[in-house]
Amino acid sequence: GCGPGWLLREFDARDWEAMGTELSSAAASFARDELKLNVESHELRDLKFPDRHFDAVTLWHVLEHMPEPSALLREISRVLKPGGVLLVGVPNWGSLGSRLSRSKWFQLDVPRHVNHFTAGRLKRELVAVGLEVRRQIFLAPEFDFFSFVQSILNRIGLRHNLLYNLLRGRGAKVMREDRVGWWQIPVTLALAVPLGLLSLPATLLAALIRQGGSMTFYARKAEPSQAVKD
Repeated sequence: GCGPGWLLREFDARDWEAMGTELSSAAASFARDELKLNVESHELRDLKFPDRHFDAVTLWHVLEHMPEPSALLREISRVLKPGGVLLVGVPNWGSLGSRLSRSKWFQLDVPRHVNHFTAGRLKRELVAVGLEVRRQIFLAPEFDFFSFVQSILNRIGLRHNLLYNLLRGRGAKVMREDRVGWWQIPVTLALAVPLGLLSLPATLLAALIRQGGSMTFYARKAEPSQAVKD
């Protein structure tokens, strides 16, 4: 899920032997043609990499889009070298924002998100495929500050994800904009400013108590047991 390849380009610039997968043909084409990166438009398992091939794998807000997340994690574990690392970021289904906003939670993002994870479930999924969780972070600023604002706007009854639709391009919209009352746009924009300011302390506090709207796990594949010498 490397998208147009911006993160992959940073790895490449640091002389990593980097490659990505991306199912969006437009994003993959941009990564290949404009950024000159090695990007495949196939599922990881279809590429049939050998066992213990990669030192590191990144799944940045990809796993929640996958209908079979356990199968993907098994494949990642297979292609990781012993001691290799996985960085996986997902929305936090167990977050305070999720529980308070319920069906209005911005990061629910139906139908694009087909799976959601609590910290406990994600850890169990990783451990089940031989990965040891080494670090957990409950803050992703690029998602969580906006999610706080949009979730509150949704919860108080304004058009679902209206602010997001106003700010994003046509291709990124998550709801149609028909039948929006004339008053909803100015009210949404007026409330967005104070809610944006409130989101800074609220989101940081939620992260400190492990209740942030996003979570990032760093996991490591176990090293093979050392043979005991006679």
